[in-house]
Amino acid sequence: MLHKRIVWSYCLIVFGVAWALQLGAILTVGDLEDDAAAPWLIGTMFVPGLTALLLIAIRRDARRLLLWRPRWSVLILLPVAVLVPTAVAFGVVAIAVALDWGASGWFQFAPAGVTIGGGPWVLGVGDQSWMRFLANVAATGLVFALLNGMVAAGEELGWRGFLQGALIERFGTLRAIVLLGFLWSMWHLPAQLAGYNFPDHPILGSLLLSPLELIAASLFLGWLTIRTGSFWLAAVAHGAVNSIQEGVTANLELTVPRLYEDLTTLALYALVGLVFAGLLARKSPMYGATPRQPGAGQGSGPRLNRNTA
Repeated sequence: MLHKRIVWSYCLIVFGVAWALQLGAILTVGDLEDDAAAPWLIGTMFVPGLTALLLIAIRRDARRLLLWRPRWSVLILLPVAVLVPTAVAFGVVAIAVALDWGASGWFQFAPAGVTIGGGPWVLGVGDQSWMRFLANVAATGLVFALLNGMVAAGEELGWRGFLQGALIERFGTLRAIVLLGFLWSMWHLPAQLAGYNFPDHPILGSLLLSPLELIAASLFLGWLTIRTGSFWLAAVAHGAVNSIQEGVTANLELTVPRLYEDLTTLALYALVGLVFAGLLARKSPMYGATPRQPGAGQGSGPRLNRNTA
């Protein structure tokens, strides 16, 4: 009964407050791409984590669900957390260029290397060999994933660090993570129906594309959380989505409808989701065969986009 009450209480608070903030931004600002909407949307991102902290303050017996203690595995799997969103971003660019859907506003690719025409790249812009370009992408992805991860932690503390454990103990691993991905998507609903993330097709995006994409992403983020016993890597991966993935794909100069890009992103995340669903289905020393979140019983101890908030 404890987990059932926690899930209902968490969802009622998180959805009520977050939807109110999104509606507030829509009613007062209108255009959610406007900088004036940023405080509303950033505030929305902290609602899940603050709600989790509120519930464990009220219910001491719920503290064992909170996965926050970093382990050495966080450092070991850090490259995976940054690599997957980065690979999705460049996969979208590669497919768009190969199928002649448009061109990248930042990159010109050639056999000898890459010319970077813009963007906040850590190792600079201009003509670069393939080796330097890959190092540039890795360094930039890591830096911005960590910076944006500090904001994304406001979400991931609640979603993966707290609610995931309660759902897993009630429904089992895969069903719980799929349900969590669906809840995560619906949590974005007011903003997305207003045209945010899917401006050309808000209904299709909100009710189909976003749920499928975030369910797939949740399998990846859920695996990171289970393998490390902590939400921190999920926050870093979320930060990578909000920074390098969003930045690289946002600079595509498309000659086709935006739906082509959205479907490509969904397809790539579906592949990611299938891979990590397979990994989640396997027994492991940390997780075992039972639907139990690692670490249970240990005691207490930058913008909203298609994968943000």
